[in-house]
Amino acid sequence: MSPHRNAIGMIATVADLLIRNLDPVTHRELKRRAQRAGQSLQAYVAGLLEAQTARPAIEDWLAELEEIPPVEGASGADAVRSARDELP
Repeated sequence: MSPHRNAIGMIATVADLLIRNLDPVTHRELKRRAQRAGQSLQAYVAGLLEAQTARPAIEDWLAELEEIPPVEGASGADAVRSARDELP
């Protein structure tokens, strides 16, 4: 990790990442997309990584879902059927 001054002048620690053996076609496409976005390749790829890690991993999301207790009572379909039966 290396020190870096943030927008308000405070020193923050940032990490460096080196990707080896990247397919040349992938590299060219990333460069093309970065250029189209008006960004450096570094900024473009950092943005992709930040966006990816901002979302919960599917494994974490599924684990959270498993912790939610099941809903008791009639299903939504049953509630709709019951409401339809009550219509004139």
